Amino acid sequence: MPREVAANKRPSLSLPLIVSTATVLADEGGLDAVTMRGVGERLNATGMALYRHVANRDALIELMVDAVVAEFAYPEPRPIGWRAALEAVARQDWRSYFAHPWVLKATASSRPPMGPNTLAAMEWALASFDNLGLSGREQLFLLGTVVSFGQGLALTWIHERQDDTTEWWEGRINDSGDRYPRLVAVTAAVGPDSRTGTWIDEEFEFGLARVLDGIADYLAAR
Repeated sequence: MPREVAANKRPSLSLPLIVSTATVLADEGGLDAVTMRGVGERLNATGMALYRHVANRDALIELMVDAVVAEFAYPEPRPIGWRAALEAVARQDWRSYFAHPWVLKATASSRPPMGPNTLAAMEWALASFDNLGLSGREQLFLLGTVVSFGQGLALTWIHERQDDTTEWWEGRINDSGDRYPRLVAVTAAVGPDSRTGTWIDEEFEFGLARVLDGIADYLAAR
């Protein structure tokens, strides 16, 4: 085949290719960058051609989220004990947020995307509470506490790293003179370390341990 013809040949469309291409677009430009037309252009195909494989943008985003859940699947065999299992849930979710930050926006809803991998992950996480005598309401609340901690911290750090928020805080606090000595001391103690992955992970691990300590106290009190 002549080189010029091969260069213009459209790739053979498939659902996995469409999902992976949309994921790359979201990684590059956020969830708003994912449109049927944009994915089609990246694949040198028409947006209409995509509809033969996926119903619409919402269905595509659900498939993208489900692919990320599979990429960061919870470990098998399961860790022994509720605490080790919930640690695995929180850490895998935490890694997924920084690998694919758009997932936070895609799942920030009372009706998040629910593909088969996502449902299986939720089942895996809820099994952490087996044989603890907890009601369904307690299980949902406790799991939600763990998941929400990671989501909230990830949102804070992802935005801060993008917007240089750390420098903004340092400037505001240091300009305050002696009026806020505790804030000045804490900011100085943190320093540039707060902009490193090591600091972010350290804060996550510290907070996760405190959340799980609270769950342990709750279980002991019951």
